[in-house]
Amino acid sequence: MTQGFPGKVLILFTLPVMAGDFFRLFYSMADAIIVGQTLGPESLAAIGCTTPLLSFVFGFTVGLTAGFSIVFAQRFGAGDEKGLRLSFTVSLLLCAAAAVLLLALCLPLVRPVLVLLNTPAEILDNAAAYMSILMWGVPVALVDYLLSNSIRSLGDSKTPLYFQVAASLVNIVLDYGFILIFHWGVAGAAVATVIANFCVALLCAVHIIRRYPQLLPSREVFRGFSGKLFPEAGTLLPLGLSMGLQRSIVEIGNILVQGAMNGLGALSIAAVAAGQRVRQLNMLPLFALSISVSVFTAQNYGAGKTKRIYSGICQAGLISLGFCALMALINFSSGPFLVSLFLKDSPEAAALSVRYIRYIGAALSFLGLMLIFRSAMQGMGKNISPTVCSVMETVMSVVTAFFLVPRFGFTGICLANPLSWIASGIPLYIAFAWFIRQQRRGSALRPQSRTA
Repeated sequence: MTQGFPGKVLILFTLPVMAGDFFRLFYSMADAIIVGQTLGPESLAAIGCTTPLLSFVFGFTVGLTAGFSIVFAQRFGAGDEKGLRLSFTVSLLLCAAAAVLLLALCLPLVRPVLVLLNTPAEILDNAAAYMSILMWGVPVALVDYLLSNSIRSLGDSKTPLYFQVAASLVNIVLDYGFILIFHWGVAGAAVATVIANFCVALLCAVHIIRRYPQLLPSREVFRGFSGKLFPEAGTLLPLGLSMGLQRSIVEIGNILVQGAMNGLGALSIAAVAAGQRVRQLNMLPLFALSISVSVFTAQNYGAGKTKRIYSGICQAGLISLGFCALMALINFSSGPFLVSLFLKDSPEAAALSVRYIRYIGAALSFLGLMLIFRSAMQGMGKNISPTVCSVMETVMSVVTAFFLVPRFGFTGICLANPLSWIASGIPLYIAFAWFIRQQRRGSALRPQSRTA
């Protein structure tokens, strides 16, 4: 990604990432569609009320592995093969440790946290079962995310797409089998998702062994490994933990919003559960583009091509606005149809869900620009402004949970994401303007700088 017209490079990299993420998203969408159509609104609500809690855990794993992959991309861009091998080896050990810690901390808290968030009694058992099974799948998800991100960090965004397609087909078949044939209910949907993630992890592992030997540990890496382990962990963990915590901080606010929404009843929960699936579809191209920007920035940062980074950011911003306009048009023109995929024989919940996704569509441009600038900062290894961004997003979620929802009800829920996206972009725009000013003074984007 260090050669060619930046806009074209970003689009060509983004399209396979977007398609791959679509099929990953299709896991949860298939769960929601099949559960909503076959088991009813209450079962859909049981899945929906776990979304912020699951995002809190899995968002951390996504951020952790994405942070590691930025180091991979920087070293790949700099042509440092020895460093690349070492980083990949240590990242595997760190992910293993993270899996153990997350299981030990999260599994015992599943039901108590759901109770604390006022989850309605009629959906509590199903919600706890669904979430517990997915928690057991955390180690599989960590390997899946790490290996997929590793392949992308080397500039290959197509191969993970192929694997996601295969896994999505597996997920759909298993969903129908476990729910309609074996009658496992929402637990069957969770088991299907874990198996699908395992398929992606296995396929990625085989592909890396065959096609990317520069990632695999060698004898040279293990010579004096104990002396290399902690320094390399010190390089990987700041970025990995920073990006993981940024995602988790955001989800703390979403958990509070979920708790406030639970007080509105199962109908509102089901409406938002359906709306969140459409929102995820809206956000998919924006997050795919942000991954491309992160890899693009990291590789060019490692290669010392600072002017190319700024050119890529500007062109990515224009691409993002185009995606946002398209998604907004779809939300406003096809909202009832999209919602009908998830909600059957529940017109009141469907009407609420349509209102929710139209608010989302109107505010997508704020999210798109925020993600571009955040990914660029992360690609350069600069963590302060992205962390402040996450804090601002959480603050607005707290405002929504404690002030807007009690006063405006469901409309307050609809405002949560738009207000968070607007507020969280402010520190990033300020930091980026500072970098432009520093560049004019000839001191921006020095490789040794890891702040701002």
